[in-house]
Amino acid sequence: MAMTSAADGGMRKGRIGSGGRPVMVSLESLHPTQVTVGMRAVKHMRLRLESLSMKAVRKSLARRPIPAVRGPGGALFIIDNHHFSLALWHAEVASACACIIDDKSNMAAAAFWRRMEIDGRLHPYDEDGRRVPVGELPVGLHELRHDPYRDLAWEVRKVGGFSKTRIPYAEFQWAAFFRDHIAASTVRRNPDAAFEKAMKLSQSRSAMLLPGYSGEHT
Repeated sequence: MAMTSAADGGMRKGRIGSGGRPVMVSLESLHPTQVTVGMRAVKHMRLRLESLSMKAVRKSLARRPIPAVRGPGGALFIIDNHHFSLALWHAEVASACACIIDDKSNMAAAAFWRRMEIDGRLHPYDEDGRRVPVGELPVGLHELRHDPYRDLAWEVRKVGGFSKTRIPYAEFQWAAFFRDHIAASTVRRNPDAAFEKAMKLSQSRSAMLLPGYSGEHT
């Protein structure tokens, strides 16, 4: 279902500024600050988007602006809503509402990336949990890769295993935690068993320091 024009109308277009005012931007202009997403979560969001009318999609975009930092050369680096952004791209929505929360366009690239990491706005880890150089970050949304543990974290949060927080990349912390405790073969071959184990782990004492921990019940 193509919704190329779904984002047109109702939101201001024009020069991309700072100061937190939402503006319309092309999805092609957005650069990720992480390597992976959970593709099941992306599919879930895409199907929901495709079930909506264009008017409802516009309202959804207005309610959920994508936070971005303007970096060297004026490039836009999104720091949250990667799953939603990729779902929009898969649904063939051409543009989205972005909120430029910071302007670092006057910084050199190396200094920019150091600042982004210090500020907690960078998660340069691949689907195996290995750190990658910033030069290997996806150039665009379409290059984001699948991390099954990120999907596992999303599924656990959906049923209340832990709470959603405003801490950047919080669900990646849970994904890394599950990666350390659940074998990759279990996640791939027996997702139900992986989910049950992840739910127990989410309530365990060993998860207490993770963001959104909801209490020990086991």
